[in-house]
Amino acid sequence: MDNELIDLLRTVANGFRARMQAKVVAADPGLTAFQARLVNVIGRNEGVSQLELGALVERDKAQIARAIKDLEAQGLVTRSADIADWRTKCVALTPEGRQAHTRLNSMREQLAADVLARFSNEEKHALRSGLEKMDAALREQAS
Repeated sequence: MDNELIDLLRTVANGFRARMQAKVVAADPGLTAFQARLVNVIGRNEGVSQLELGALVERDKAQIARAIKDLEAQGLVTRSADIADWRTKCVALTPEGRQAHTRLNSMREQLAADVLARFSNEEKHALRSGLEKMDAALREQAS
């Protein structure tokens, strides 16, 4: 049963990601799903370095650099040197990027609400508790 649960978690996560990607492409054809993900991660981690951003989204430096360059050309992000280390580039959203982040979060919230609509509040709390326990176990194993 444990393997089945892990497989189901992967299926649900992949399904959510696929639906979100479809919504992003339909809402803003100029923004790829990966770029949208970066806008969301940068919005939640304002001033993140490109290196940290790569770690957060599990992509290599070259992929991050290309995507950031494209987002910068679209006017959604800016890059600046880190105060502590001029060799490190930090990324922040522009006002247009913050608007995109807000739109993307609204789409994500609506999709989450649709997916969880069949759950009672008790079921949502139980699911959250179980996922938090799994996350804690994984973090302990990583230490």
